[in-house]
Amino acid sequence: MNDVLVRPARRSKKAFLKNLVWSAANSCALGGLYTGRLEKHWLRLERRPMLLPHLGEGFRGATVAHVSDLHCSPIVRGRYLRHCVEAINAVQPDFVAITGDFITGPRSYIRRIARILKGLTPKTAVLACLGNHDYGIFHPRGRGGKGELAEMLYDELGHADIFVMRNERRVFHRKGESLQFIGVEDFWSSSYDPKLAFDMAHPHLPTIALCHNPDAAMDLARHGADWVLAGHTHGTGIANRKLAALFFPTVHKHFTAGQYSLGEGKYLYVNRGLSYGRRRNLNGRPEITLFTLASA
Repeated sequence: MNDVLVRPARRSKKAFLKNLVWSAANSCALGGLYTGRLEKHWLRLERRPMLLPHLGEGFRGATVAHVSDLHCSPIVRGRYLRHCVEAINAVQPDFVAITGDFITGPRSYIRRIARILKGLTPKTAVLACLGNHDYGIFHPRGRGGKGELAEMLYDELGHADIFVMRNERRVFHRKGESLQFIGVEDFWSSSYDPKLAFDMAHPHLPTIALCHNPDAAMDLARHGADWVLAGHTHGTGIANRKLAALFFPTVHKHFTAGQYSLGEGKYLYVNRGLSYGRRRNLNGRPEITLFTLASA
């Protein structure tokens, strides 16, 4: 594991007051800021192997940089996220996988995050799925919904050369071998439809699925995903209280951070995210995960 220190920018008095107001909102929408001025900008670079069945020689040794939960907003500043992009580019991945929650707040941040992420320079492609905050401030069950927010974000990210998969798949080819990515709508969304996504998929290709909420992982594994990449938790479990359950209804509370077996040689990885929200200890520091593909 490597550490990358990203220092916060200096702020004016006006920016400080604005940040104070949004910190209060963030306590509800993102679960609270991580205490500590240094740790919340101290990126964790986690290097891991990803063993995939039927992986051809063309993709052995290829790398996937996985990030999640950027939450571009008045709280999570563009300067910090640009440093994160530089840190991703520094490891020179073949693919970048982003598992949702690009923004939190005003629609004006859609173009901002698209401009920032256009700076990503993977060797092959940037792939993504949407998260609950990409449909509204809280989640798409009628709380804080913002109409066409997801569609606007999808369009802007597309212009930034980011392929957002909404119950669909994308296949890449090298030296006569293939690698398949599948992405679904957010688990809390009424549009979540893994059957649609996997009906279009090739059943015998090595398959990496992107979803925001790890509660969808078992479902995606049953449909045929070899690995599921998720985020959403910020590396922290959800307290078992009625108020927490209202805003964060969670089925698999043990899926908080890191790697989990889903049985039959299938795996889930829950990324700790890049934004500041719900950082309660050093194990929950913002994270970039770099996977190296190998044959199972």
